[in-house]
Amino acid sequence: MSAEQPVAAQTPPAVTDAPVELVVPATAPPPPPPVRRGSWVTAGSLLVAGLVVGGVGTRLLSPPAAHADRPDGADPAAEKAAEGVVTFDRERQASAGVEVATVSPQPLVARTWRTGRVALHEDRIAHICPPAEGVVREVAVKLGQAVAAGDKLAVIECKELGQAKLDAHRARLAVAAERELLARTRTTTANAEELLKLLADEKPVADIEKAMAGKPLGDWRQQLVAAYSRRNQLKEQVASQQRSEGAVPGLTRRKTEVEADAAAAAYTALVEEARFQAKNQVRQAELKLKEAETASDVARTKLLLLGLSAKQVDGLDPIAEGAAAAHLVVTAPFAGVVVEKHAVRSERVEPKDQLFLLADLSRVWVQADLYEADLPLARGLKDRPVVFRSAVAGVAERTATVVYAGDLIDRASRSLTLTAEADNADRALKPGLFVEVGLDTGERTQAIQVPAPAVLRYENRPFVFVQAADDRFRQVFVELGRTGEGLVEVTAGLKAGDRVVTRGGFVLKSELLKDQMGGE
Repeated sequence: MSAEQPVAAQTPPAVTDAPVELVVPATAPPPPPPVRRGSWVTAGSLLVAGLVVGGVGTRLLSPPAAHADRPDGADPAAEKAAEGVVTFDRERQASAGVEVATVSPQPLVARTWRTGRVALHEDRIAHICPPAEGVVREVAVKLGQAVAAGDKLAVIECKELGQAKLDAHRARLAVAAERELLARTRTTTANAEELLKLLADEKPVADIEKAMAGKPLGDWRQQLVAAYSRRNQLKEQVASQQRSEGAVPGLTRRKTEVEADAAAAAYTALVEEARFQAKNQVRQAELKLKEAETASDVARTKLLLLGLSAKQVDGLDPIAEGAAAAHLVVTAPFAGVVVEKHAVRSERVEPKDQLFLLADLSRVWVQADLYEADLPLARGLKDRPVVFRSAVAGVAERTATVVYAGDLIDRASRSLTLTAEADNADRALKPGLFVEVGLDTGERTQAIQVPAPAVLRYENRPFVFVQAADDRFRQVFVELGRTGEGLVEVTAGLKAGDRVVTRGGFVLKSELLKDQMGGE
């Protein structure tokens, strides 16, 4: 029998098994001609497979509205999944880590990141050197030790310090002596003025002696009283000779008168000299005291320059100290950490030798190298905050205040250095650590934005989940714009006040796809 002959004129051969019958719709084309048993079964299998694939494809490609003709017994979860809604109770949300946040227009922050580094705050470090030459006798601190202001760092045997203490002690004693002398001179001068007043009043010598008894006058008492007595005596003798006319020869009388005039002149001169000398002695004593005080101040200042405090200088007693008077104690000028230590016992040191490097690490500098293309970003940054971070060191994003935006471009690197000050109370920022410094790019315009992990994709279309109720989340396709620091601008699809899933969206997406597949 030939395959090219009409099928209707042939009778299928007898077989043991009955042939597979296919139910074909009335509108289907006429049945194919009968074939051998193997060809018949193969054709039937292909037709059944085609009908199954066609039905599944129709369901997958049909829009959600096509499911409206489902029978009343259809799964409600599948219907909601077809609408892009997934139900997820609160207990499951908590276990899956689902987090929701309300979106509102916020400034979109975009930054340009540049390489930077942490450096010591140059206003908070001290290169500690000895103020004078000497030999290190004691090192009181260790490398990395935290010290307070005034703590002892080292002890140096310094002969210059010992001599300075002796000079200061000697000058202090001289000041005390001159003050005592000035006080005595002022007392003597005051008594001399009182004596001159009594003499000017022509008081009797007995009354003068009585009034000035016990009052120090120095040599003025003897000189003035003696001159005053002689003048009065010759004055009375002249008067007596003048009263006894003819009894005393004229030559004797004239001689007495000359002596009386000389005594009066000598007394007057002595009074004038006493008045002048009294004031002059006070001035001289005051000048000597001032000179002694100046010498004492110079010696005291030298001790202050050698590192002693004012309290130590005022209470020093080099005689009682003995050999310890030459011990110069080097102290910490402020609280900090000993980050470098070069002092060694029995080593001779000079003022140019650095013993320690002390640093206050509670605040540090963050410096970034900016290039010519970054100059527009650096303008106006002084006293404004910038951010920095170090993923390698585990330092999260922090802020620093710009103290110097840089003015000089390095000829070799063609960069300028931006310097900012950062808080380092936790000591997490180590000087020398490399960081990334972020500079704001562009204007901070208001925009609806969501965290980048909140944006999911389906068939390369971005969408987010919006909370419709406590346990219901709706799939919303969105249009995206600019990207910022971990945020994405949403230009369409969301409005202010929407509650968007910011974390755990992948769990909701998996749940939604599972419901859709279950409904099919």
